[in-house]
Amino acid sequence: MAEERWLLTNRHLQDLNPLVAGKEACKPGKSFGPAVRSYTLIHYVLSGKGIFQKGTNTYTVSPGQAFLILPGEVTTYTADENDPWQYCWVGFDGNLSRRFQTLPPVFSIPENIFLRLFPCEKSADATFYITSGLFLLYGVLFPEAQKSTHTEKVENLIRSDYMRPLRVETIARELNLDRRYLTRIFKAQTGMSIQQYLINIRLEASDRYLSQGMSVQECAKLCGYEDYSLFSRLYKKHRGHSPNTRKRR
Repeated sequence: MAEERWLLTNRHLQDLNPLVAGKEACKPGKSFGPAVRSYTLIHYVLSGKGIFQKGTNTYTVSPGQAFLILPGEVTTYTADENDPWQYCWVGFDGNLSRRFQTLPPVFSIPENIFLRLFPCEKSADATFYITSGLFLLYGVLFPEAQKSTHTEKVENLIRSDYMRPLRVETIARELNLDRRYLTRIFKAQTGMSIQQYLINIRLEASDRYLSQGMSVQECAKLCGYEDYSLFSRLYKKHRGHSPNTRKRR
């Protein structure tokens, strides 16, 4: 297999933004470098082996391993004379690319994970396909980044489902947590109760709906309140005036 590259467009994506990608079966002794990149670059070795030099350090890289090049680093890599490597690579930038600085220069990763970065067939622009693969790779390399705190889960659930008749007991049950425990940690981390956070989110939504000309009754239903009078009392308590007053403004 000669060198094969995927045509990518720099979309300037915020978190993980692919810039280059390709595969190559190198000839014996083929060397690249010294070179400096302005982006993060990962090579994954499919077969064979070679030498990776970063600064004064030298590493032998074998199948199942990847070597990492960070922005601004001077590196050289050379295929073995007797068993030259075949590798694939992806280069990218973005806010999350900084996390890769915590990885060692050479690390192992399952082949099926890295190969899922690339489409099976050549396409005019594989940018978004490879972007999705980068997020998969990120999740495998940094599993702790996928763990949301209980508080974050509660906040996300409320912001997504505030229009439902939510109760603290319901939220705790959905998270498979004791209600008292969940209430305690949420208050400690946010300074307010879950119920108060739910009210705040609902009132923020009601302000938007009222400003769009909806009736108070419509706003109440859209914000999860079947009892129109309860909604009006809560609104006046927290806003200092009735929702009817807000609607006339």
